[in-house]
Amino acid sequence: MKHKVLGKLVGNTGDANQLTMVVEDSFSVRRGEFVRIMHREGQDEPSVPVLGRVMKIHRSNMLFNSGFGDSVTELELLPGANVTGENLFANLELVGYRDPISRQIKVPRRPLDPGAPVETVDFQFLADFYEFNEHTSLHLGNLIGYERGENTVPVFLDVNKLVTEHMAILAMTGSGKSYTVGRIIERLVAINNGTVVVFDPHGEYGRAMAKGKLHFSPDLEDVEDVRDQKVLPQIQSMIERLQAADAGIQIYSPQHESFKHKYAGKNKQLALQFDRFEMDDISEILPGLTEPQQRVLDVAIRYWRHNDRSEPRDINRLRYFLGDGIEEIREWDDLSEAEAKALNGRSAAVASMKLSRILNEAQSFYSATMKEPTDIYQMIGRPNNRKGRLVVVDLQGLSDTAKQVVCGLLSSEILRAASSKTDPLRPSFLVYEEGHNFAPAGGKAVSHRIIKKIAGEGRKFGVGFGIVSQRPSKLDPDVTSQCNTLITMRLKNPDDQRFIAKASDMVSKADLDELPSLSTGEALVCGRSIPAPLLVKVGSKALVHGGESPEVLKVWDSFRE
Repeated sequence: MKHKVLGKLVGNTGDANQLTMVVEDSFSVRRGEFVRIMHREGQDEPSVPVLGRVMKIHRSNMLFNSGFGDSVTELELLPGANVTGENLFANLELVGYRDPISRQIKVPRRPLDPGAPVETVDFQFLADFYEFNEHTSLHLGNLIGYERGENTVPVFLDVNKLVTEHMAILAMTGSGKSYTVGRIIERLVAINNGTVVVFDPHGEYGRAMAKGKLHFSPDLEDVEDVRDQKVLPQIQSMIERLQAADAGIQIYSPQHESFKHKYAGKNKQLALQFDRFEMDDISEILPGLTEPQQRVLDVAIRYWRHNDRSEPRDINRLRYFLGDGIEEIREWDDLSEAEAKALNGRSAAVASMKLSRILNEAQSFYSATMKEPTDIYQMIGRPNNRKGRLVVVDLQGLSDTAKQVVCGLLSSEILRAASSKTDPLRPSFLVYEEGHNFAPAGGKAVSHRIIKKIAGEGRKFGVGFGIVSQRPSKLDPDVTSQCNTLITMRLKNPDDQRFIAKASDMVSKADLDELPSLSTGEALVCGRSIPAPLLVKVGSKALVHGGESPEVLKVWDSFRE
């Protein structure tokens, strides 16, 4: 293809993030489009095409200068007269060039030539530039400006880097972040046969299994993208096959009748074994315990394990030992002097009260009335289990503290099992929706410590995570800084934009300027799972989406006399 010349570079070409070109005419380029400039990095090296993106366009006309004031309204031109004095400039940001030997994308170290022609690029050039291995990558969507018809440029994410090096999806409400998460996780499960666990505070993802049946999008036949037309039916078929094999979408919920009604009894009640958690975990879910209260709780758990030798142990027995059964513990001969003193004070009553409140709120611990405790290996699978699954932990209706307790203890159990040297889990990807509630700045959430631990250590044991939030500035920066894939959608809050700039060196000033103007379903994607920062129109998903706002007019308008 012969590349059309759009303009020429002018001015200082030493700053790769702020190049200026004179544009041929006002229809030549639009903001966000890609261009290329031929460049020779070394004297003995061949010329290579350097890819750039149009970040801003300046257009002015001397005949319509704001300095003219009101008199500009009286200006009339003869029919057919040319408008002269028009100035057209565009600011470019360089993406880089592909090194012919290493195939890495590099930013030129030598300034480009002033006066060099700036040319168009076709979809084939872009597709070749952003080369990918389709077998190890996930199709997120298509490049904005090249998302339809024959010129479609697909954008893929490297699955290994996406999952093991963590991901953050940040956007304001209504911009499509949960829909984007849905597209990613259903492909990880159905195409890559992965295990994904979603901590779902609002019950959005569970809609795909409402009333105990799979629900797929009714609009699959109207999908425009050629790739999605082929792949979405395959995803639907694979999820149906996995579901028939007792995998696919699995719903775990607290022990409340409302969840049985929501899922027609197809949900699995959480029955966590409290005695399996370390004292650090328990201290996290019962913040503010004094030293004597911690001693009482520690002794009660030890006695519980000593007294009830067979597993699983009933959580109500621990309640008993902290209440009416405290006399039994006081007579135990395995007590230190400090422990005996703590048991004879008010500490036992306070520790019992705090523990009971947490247990009642969370409704997620094993008791003798249940068939069996929650099996992490059944939930996640072992490495030799080849059944992909999407595990939705539906926390709808619980208090914020109860949500954090369930999230923190379940995450801790997953990481502990994954790090086992004798019986590890299969690799898993944990998704924290409304992540600012689970890992907030300041650390005042009982799930915060374990999420930070997964951020720092999870990769070694095959546990990755994605954190999703509409308020990035409320997130713990230590957690987001560990996310090596960043998907940012529409954001208008200056605090959130500043947080992203501080938390990640992957986003440039020009990228931040794009965020307020992004449409629903459009995203800026950057990080190690993608060759270079790209603006993407996120594609369609197969499963029904539960994060959409209700059509209130249809509800309000339903009554007629």
